[in-house]
Amino acid sequence: MQLEEIRKIIADRDVRTVIIAGTDAAGVLRGKRLTVPYFFHAAEDGVSFASFILGTTTMDEVLPGLFDTGIPDVNGVLDLSTFRLAPWEPNTAIVLMDWVTATGEPHPLCPRSMLKKKVAEAAAMGYRESASIELEFYLLPIPISEIRLGRWTAIEPGSKDIHCYSIFEGHFWEPVIGKLRDCFPEEIEGCLPEWGQGQFEVNLHHSDAVKMADTSIMLKLATKQLAAQAGAAATFMAKWREDLSGNSGHIHLSLRDAATGDAVFYDAQNPLKLSDTFRNFVAGNLDVFGPSMLFYAPNVNSYKRLQSMTFAGTTRNWAVDNRTTGLRAINQSPKKTRLEIRMGGADLNPYYAMSIGIGAGLRGIRLGLTPPPAASGNAYDDAVEKVPQSLAAAIALAKDDQAIREVLSPEVVDNALRIANFELGVFQSTVTDLERRRYMETV
Repeated sequence: MQLEEIRKIIADRDVRTVIIAGTDAAGVLRGKRLTVPYFFHAAEDGVSFASFILGTTTMDEVLPGLFDTGIPDVNGVLDLSTFRLAPWEPNTAIVLMDWVTATGEPHPLCPRSMLKKKVAEAAAMGYRESASIELEFYLLPIPISEIRLGRWTAIEPGSKDIHCYSIFEGHFWEPVIGKLRDCFPEEIEGCLPEWGQGQFEVNLHHSDAVKMADTSIMLKLATKQLAAQAGAAATFMAKWREDLSGNSGHIHLSLRDAATGDAVFYDAQNPLKLSDTFRNFVAGNLDVFGPSMLFYAPNVNSYKRLQSMTFAGTTRNWAVDNRTTGLRAINQSPKKTRLEIRMGGADLNPYYAMSIGIGAGLRGIRLGLTPPPAASGNAYDDAVEKVPQSLAAAIALAKDDQAIREVLSPEVVDNALRIANFELGVFQSTVTDLERRRYMETV
């Protein structure tokens, strides 16, 4: 989008504030709200930020070694192609940024730049990628102001029972969900109550991978703000209550021939109608199954969602149209053939998660990797590797793994390990309400 076109939109729609934002390692949007005049300055020169935001936790803790860096600036360069109205705020637009170094190079810890790198890698191999994501979240019937003041427990879910796909149940939340669809009319395919009390899922229409990650990160922001405006709260945390269904972030990926546009995952002559390219792609993702969980499940809480027999992908296997495997192949037609990665939670960073899915698949194609036979039936019971049971176990798998460093980069993996180790230390040293409940009177 050209600046003159943006000027016209701003004038016609009475835009007074422009949000500029980019994600940190956790997928949290960081940025500023700018006046319109300063936005046009920023569009030319970028905006400087303290670089600690790319290597800290969701709570902005000072990690060891931070001050040794001198905390130089990182520059946010606006990607004007992402400019759009932000109707979840009055008279506001939003534009996303890439993080760059002082010399103008993509910052090695920029999640969006990493995904762009994987897209370029696919193009160099003759492919054009397509991606989609399904995001689950809970709408909680409690003002966000109460949660921000410390009410994290004794919150009842939004409904008493499970009403998956129920049109009637969805009606009660239309004041929030309907407005969310209005904010993303071209991107949202559908919304539905999910397999949890007060849980919803949003299906996003497929697009190129960077646009899909951009949309999903803005959708999360809009969902939270619309819920707050309605006197409620929205959470994408992987498991907000131990007795309720977890929030998934399932990723769908496919490749096409960049020159012809033909689908390359479908082959009617092959068993299961899946091409050798698809099998290589699946095998590449299976090859980094364990180490990749540091990114598909980046938080301590993430692993409480990953339970057998709960619709979560917990096994290192694959099958056709089978939701009990970690990787699900969908082969309905050439156009619709794709790989669904089911391990991730809604708390993942979509830029890194899609980078792994695409990058691991491309690595599988380059190396000619072959997958094991497709699973069948209840694949939760298969005698295969399972997801790590904790963040500590995920750290151990990724710590010395070279394949995940080839798929992403050593800098990104080491930064994720640094943050995860700090996060783990916080939880290991904190006394919880559950501990007080179990031991204060009884021991």
